[in-house]
Amino acid sequence: MFRALPAVPRPSWRRSLVGVIPTLALALALLIGIGALHAADTAAQTTGPAGLVVTLSATGEELDSQAVGSTAPGILVQLRLDNRTGGDLSNVRVSLPLPARTRVSDSWVGAVGPNRGTPQEQSLVWSNISLARGERSGPISVRLMPDAGSEGATVFRHASIMPEITWTQPTSGRASIPSTGLLLNGLWGEGGLRRTVLATGLTLLTRERPDSTTVSLRLAARAGPRDENEITRGGSHWLEHAFFLGTRTRDNLDVELSAVGGQNGASTGWEATDYWYVVPAESFDLALDLLSDQILHSIFPRTAFDRERLVVAEELKRRDDDPSVHSFDLFINNVFRVSPLRQHPAGTIESVLSIPIETILAYRDQRYTSGNIAIAVAGNIRHDDAVTKIERAFAELAQGQRSPRPAVPEPIQTSPLRITEGDGDQLAEIKIGWPGPGDDNEQDAPAMTILDDILGATGRRLTEEIRDRRALATAVGSDYLDFSDAGAFMLSATTEPNNTDLVIQLLLEQIQRLRAGDVTDAEVQASLRAIAGRRAIEDEPNRRQTGRAQIEVSATLESWEEYMAKLKTVSAADVRRVANKYLDPQNYTLVIVQG
Repeated sequence: MFRALPAVPRPSWRRSLVGVIPTLALALALLIGIGALHAADTAAQTTGPAGLVVTLSATGEELDSQAVGSTAPGILVQLRLDNRTGGDLSNVRVSLPLPARTRVSDSWVGAVGPNRGTPQEQSLVWSNISLARGERSGPISVRLMPDAGSEGATVFRHASIMPEITWTQPTSGRASIPSTGLLLNGLWGEGGLRRTVLATGLTLLTRERPDSTTVSLRLAARAGPRDENEITRGGSHWLEHAFFLGTRTRDNLDVELSAVGGQNGASTGWEATDYWYVVPAESFDLALDLLSDQILHSIFPRTAFDRERLVVAEELKRRDDDPSVHSFDLFINNVFRVSPLRQHPAGTIESVLSIPIETILAYRDQRYTSGNIAIAVAGNIRHDDAVTKIERAFAELAQGQRSPRPAVPEPIQTSPLRITEGDGDQLAEIKIGWPGPGDDNEQDAPAMTILDDILGATGRRLTEEIRDRRALATAVGSDYLDFSDAGAFMLSATTEPNNTDLVIQLLLEQIQRLRAGDVTDAEVQASLRAIAGRRAIEDEPNRRQTGRAQIEVSATLESWEEYMAKLKTVSAADVRRVANKYLDPQNYTLVIVQG
């Protein structure tokens, strides 16, 4: 689903780290011409790769509205070809394999072209296509629906499109398609959300919101401590800072942005780093120019870079000085024993002060490539305009496949760990928890989400028992921290030091109740309703919409329909099952920081 990844947040127009506890909030994140198609678009080509350039896109349609020219809405897949080979091509063949458990409800060429393609086994095929030098043709459009009896939210969550495009004249050739093809997850039921994959492998997510007065633009890179080693530790966060130190033509990115009333910011999470802008709709071109300039043309001046070391080191010191933040950091560092998620996005003071700029720039060259980046736009902007402009702006972006990220699931905890720091007598920050399933565990992750909601936001069991009835804590709550392939479940409380043992006992008693089966299907249904309601509110701002770019490069982006389809499979028995599987009240990680 569309979640905000835990991150080291950066407020708009500032370059400083904010010392807050990150939490995971549920919120969610063009084809070819034949015959008559040769009235195709022959506009000036965008600079970029040569050859037969293939652009793939898929758009989600509203499930409760009638799709134009179709008996039912679905996911609209489109392909477009640009002939940049330097010569004419003929006998071009396009084969579009259909994902399992799907059917074609409609297909056409160009705006209203009659050519629907020829069914061949599990594919649609278009043959004998001619493309003149410089010709941009298409799109070929195919509307996909789930097979009868299949649920779209399940079918499309694992579906992708990988077309095969070949030609024989003047010589035989094959178009290069990005290795991931065109993923269809995250689109079912998301009316107007479009994913576009450029020939370079760069992924774009766009959503038109014509009634909005603003546009939000976000770039996310698959770069976080999850991808670092002892040499590059802290490099992801360092780059986040360094991309604001000036470009070839700009000493300060904020001057022009402030002149139009815009805002920007950046954050480093465990599995992604992102950079965002929010501007009045008419200033989209400026925001795009600023973003592409800082990503493509930053100069990383050594004097400014060295000065920034002290800024980052000071931010880390402030985290250590805040008991609430420090206790969270200690929890994450220790609840994960195997996964690289145990490394904090900001690195350490030692790594910040010692990592060479050459190491950071080499890490940038490795991670900031087309396959590791997604860009999202939401607001008062047209899909096609946004795609064209972004493709031009990022034509210089280094190309590369998405970097592999081998799964490192965290084993279930089998022994207790207790960490106590500080000797203050004012308050005690308690964090207690266990390793848990990651997003890739489709059986257990949904049940953990409901368990968290029953204890926390909707069920309020922790708050009512420990804060409201017993007045033992000023704050109490739970968090299911779900990453791509590992997770953690955390209980937290702020109390007086002399209440620490009792509060820990009460927290664990709530876990024991769940393990014993003290949960009902009525509570599960109440959580489902509340999660749906919160999503409607949280997903409204354009900036929130663009958060999909983070999920695109780090975890599995799910549409709301896809996410709820998983949650709706959860029963009270499932909540009990995961509580017994992961949350052992005898073996846990406990952090107490007294201040």
